[in-house]
Amino acid sequence: MIFDQEYVLFEILDVFYLDQSFKKKTDTERNFDAISFRFKSETKISSGKQEIELCDNAICYFPSGLSYTRVSQKDELIVVHFKAFNYRSKNLECFIPDQPQKYADMFRQLLECWENKEISYKSDCAAIFNKIFAQFYRDNTDVCKNEKIADGVLYIQKNCLKRDFSVADAAKQSFMSETYFRKLFKEEYGISPKKHIIDTRIKHAEALLLTNYYTVGEIAEMCGYSDYKHFSTEFKRITGVSPSRFNYKYEKGEQ
Repeated sequence: MIFDQEYVLFEILDVFYLDQSFKKKTDTERNFDAISFRFKSETKISSGKQEIELCDNAICYFPSGLSYTRVSQKDELIVVHFKAFNYRSKNLECFIPDQPQKYADMFRQLLECWENKEISYKSDCAAIFNKIFAQFYRDNTDVCKNEKIADGVLYIQKNCLKRDFSVADAAKQSFMSETYFRKLFKEEYGISPKKHIIDTRIKHAEALLLTNYYTVGEIAEMCGYSDYKHFSTEFKRITGVSPSRFNYKYEKGEQ
């Protein structure tokens, strides 16, 4: 989800306040992304096989190119239209925060800044939106509940993109054998440390590919791979498409 991304590159296009009741509206393949915070809502969103009911304090991401129908009994919200440069999705993504007032205040601050249009307001709005994304990440990132491996998990999070990273080094941070660390990690997360690391690296590679700033070889190195061919093989195994075809897949709307 966009809500668990550590960083999102974006350009804000517009910020709106909407208050609508008994409204039915269909949007078809808009060429921008949108994130909304709903203060009060009784709304149903339908898109293909997806059908989501939005209530008070719901936060929802609408990716570029998505067609959907919105049916609202009431819908009071602030919505941000933007372009995301390193994240793409084909589905609606929603969550309800545990502390909605924190988000309500930030979205109101963003709207006020956008509407006042003072000098450097776009940069100021971008800073506020970055804070919102940072809060998304904090609220949607799993925290290790097993204190025995917490230091090792933190080590993985900080170092798994490095070429010289090893699970053995992570285990040392928790003062236990690699075998025992792997066992406790799988009990905590349901997957092995190796799979978690590979998934993290490929997810990071996807984000880098979408920026169009780097070659595939450069991305392989930035994601901890010393062997370009190994990276390409692993990327295709997980995503179903080669790194060089990854952007093409999304531009053509392939799943």
